[in-house]
Amino acid sequence: MLALSQSGVEDLDPSFPWCINGEIHLFINLRHVYRVAIKLNLYSSYLQVPLWWCEDLNIPVLDPKRAADRCNGFIEVRLTQPADPRPAFPADIAITREAVANELGDWELAEVLVPGDEVVLLNKIPGYADQADEVVVRGRLIGHRFYDVLEGRWRFRPLYEGVATALDMRRGYWAVVDMADLPEGYDIHPERVVEGRLPEEKFRHVAVATADGRTHGVAKLFRGRRLHVVKSWRARKPLPPGRPSSLAEAAEFNREYIEAKAAEAVEFIKSVAAKYRKPVVVSYSGGKDSLVALDLTARSGVAFLIYFNDTGLEPPETYENLKVVAERYGVEVVTGSAGTRFWEAMERFGPPARDYRWCCKVIKLGPTAEALKSRFPEGYISVVGQRGAESLQRARLPRVSPSRWAAGSIVAAPLQDWTALEVWLYIFLHKLPYNKAYEKGFDRLGCVVCPANELAELELVKRSYPEVYDKMEKALRRQYSEEEIRWGLWRWRGRVPGDMARWVKNYEGKPLPVRIEGGGGALKIHIDGEPNMETLGELLKMMGRVEGTAVHTKKGVVKLERLGRLWLIHGVDRKTALDAAGLLVRSAICGDCDLCVRWCPTGALRRTGPGRSFKVDESKCIGCLMCSAACPAAQYLVYRNEA
Repeated sequence: MLALSQSGVEDLDPSFPWCINGEIHLFINLRHVYRVAIKLNLYSSYLQVPLWWCEDLNIPVLDPKRAADRCNGFIEVRLTQPADPRPAFPADIAITREAVANELGDWELAEVLVPGDEVVLLNKIPGYADQADEVVVRGRLIGHRFYDVLEGRWRFRPLYEGVATALDMRRGYWAVVDMADLPEGYDIHPERVVEGRLPEEKFRHVAVATADGRTHGVAKLFRGRRLHVVKSWRARKPLPPGRPSSLAEAAEFNREYIEAKAAEAVEFIKSVAAKYRKPVVVSYSGGKDSLVALDLTARSGVAFLIYFNDTGLEPPETYENLKVVAERYGVEVVTGSAGTRFWEAMERFGPPARDYRWCCKVIKLGPTAEALKSRFPEGYISVVGQRGAESLQRARLPRVSPSRWAAGSIVAAPLQDWTALEVWLYIFLHKLPYNKAYEKGFDRLGCVVCPANELAELELVKRSYPEVYDKMEKALRRQYSEEEIRWGLWRWRGRVPGDMARWVKNYEGKPLPVRIEGGGGALKIHIDGEPNMETLGELLKMMGRVEGTAVHTKKGVVKLERLGRLWLIHGVDRKTALDAAGLLVRSAICGDCDLCVRWCPTGALRRTGPGRSFKVDESKCIGCLMCSAACPAAQYLVYRNEA
């Protein structure tokens, strides 16, 4: 049963972020805070890219040493790690202004805080239940915009210069209180407010100052007109006067720095090509990072072709952008197409989730292997737009690494240490044809109904691409209620994480189409599907000599017994039982990605027809089970299910 937690919100204030401007705040969920703190520490060890702001030109500066003679003064911009700022496009400005106006009840203040003719930066931050960004104007942090999962819209928490500006203008919701300090977590009763304008609606944010003006803070209006102090700090000055500025100006101002970084990346690409002497393939997704990686590869002078993976879930602007890019660079474009595989596979696997991302193998890795393995049997160099600042997982990856999914291939990431701002300034400096979907408010592109999307992004998809969103929602309704879809609970099959769990009580994730019970070598396997018995007999040959549904392995006999949809597996040990379970599940659920066939090192496995029809050549099979390692059904429904 799903229960939405609304009682006690004002006492717990669960929307309060655990991390503000690089500081860790212990609040409510200590385990989550600890996880965030570790994440930030790990990030800071990988990524330390400082940022400054030129006051008189009102633009971001990547290296003040290169521009000291062109700017009268710099200030350092402090961002929360991993500090991956990106420019706000007009759609982002509109979203942020509306959030400010709705939260603080003042459109004039919103237009002052979020100007439309200046460079404004957004920096994604952790700690909120959904998408959230620091908003940087004139080099100052004016606050956080965050998507409220309860209200289903963007909100705004003013901070620092944002609070100072509201107090100075006496605009929005503000209060001056007869207190010498503003202790965080303290409730200020209404009789202590000496002047100000408070909201009528509870839980809205209020800019607060002490009577002497030395301390500023942000509070939320609670029951009884109390102001609950969320955060406080030594008072800062309001935003300084601005001037119109643009990304084109910022790019030109930072030209020397950007070109130096680009030159290093070009040399990197040349060195990788010279060292490995394999064909060069630029993986182009239609996103900003892969666009810059493509342009740098073209500048390197090495021969290359473009690979585009068409998942069937790309925004229309991506296909349009691909045509423009192909014409600009004049090189061959190889396309791996998933067609309708996603929707067909969802009938067998159920909806994908963050902890159940079978879709990546079915609609990305499968088509990629199909398109490139036969063409480059000895492998290739895959130039990708991977950046360390995108995620902790990517921050840990080396700049050059062997491909996990294409034997003999190398992955090269020339942008590994670039920030999103550096990427965008390169694009504007060289006038590259970027994907216009970014202008709708998306900060990343790919499958539009990806389970990794936040609710804010899914809401944007719903407005921008209603056809694919409606199709996904229709498919979700077969298993999820309207309320579960509204809350995006389909994005997890296991336990809902801490950032959402504080809102959702007594919720059990939907079961997978395969459930495993039992210990040791004795397993019970529940399968929501009918195994292809002929294929099962073939696949079991990989483990040893087959007699009916028993396999004589080197370790002993593994027996499979069927009781309706329940299967009993008696293995010699846990590993052999799980291996048999993987083959059983593969005979029942198949995503038609053929990764199993392409990953077979000896060519022993081949598909003989549709409907999970496979044959195993016993004279070639070496029993490595690499096919099960590649199969999304075995991996996500058996091995990871077990983990």
